[in-house]
Amino acid sequence: MLKQLNPDLILMDMYMPNCTGVEVARIIRQHDEFLSTPIVYLSGETNVALQVDAMRLGGDHFLTKPFNPVFLNAIVKSKIERYRALRRTMYHDSLTGLLNHSSGKHMLDMLLSGVAHEGGFLSVVMMNIDHFKQVNDTYGHPVGDQVIRSLSWLLKQHLRKHDILCRYGGEEFLIGLPHTDAEQAFAVMDRIRQDFAQIRHPYRDTHFLASGGIATYPLHQTGDALIKAADEALYQAKHDGRNRIHADEN
Repeated sequence: MLKQLNPDLILMDMYMPNCTGVEVARIIRQHDEFLSTPIVYLSGETNVALQVDAMRLGGDHFLTKPFNPVFLNAIVKSKIERYRALRRTMYHDSLTGLLNHSSGKHMLDMLLSGVAHEGGFLSVVMMNIDHFKQVNDTYGHPVGDQVIRSLSWLLKQHLRKHDILCRYGGEEFLIGLPHTDAEQAFAVMDRIRQDFAQIRHPYRDTHFLASGGIATYPLHQTGDALIKAADEALYQAKHDGRNRIHADEN
């Protein structure tokens, strides 16, 4: 249920029909994706030692019944706001606001699990900016950062909300397109490539280019296999002359 809802906070009693809150919290904390999810107890338990144990074993705050609804609302709201800020820092790239490397791979695995269960296609794209080292060497890193941001902005504009968009490292992006076959992925990514080539950057009205590689499930069965095949397809696009999209067909 937590994986379906992905809650910002868990509010629960200490004593429930089939388990205790501490037992639930200890199970929740065994899952890496929920290690930082705030857990607040709302209970009639007044024993301070038990309250301390409850927080030591996975809880973040303990409120005693009867409670003041205004105080409860303030506690819940403040913890959610801090959690969202922490989560954004942990899971997102600071330059672009996209998912970072580790969270992008994790989201891809989750997406792949859903697509495999439902049946259908999942296309993975590795895309990067051509000759990026020359961009930094010629124009400086601030201009390089701006070029990376411009491509990330373009990707956000073209892709769907449920697509995965990750800054994989440096000038390289990982993109996950659920329910999208190789032909459809090629059409989307080639349009992005063309649009990126048309952007006039403020430094000397310069244009920059990008290349991409596509791999598709079920041809490749795991997240790592999809990334590897997409990376090899990207290498092929570079080998063929850059400023192009290459779809893996093996």
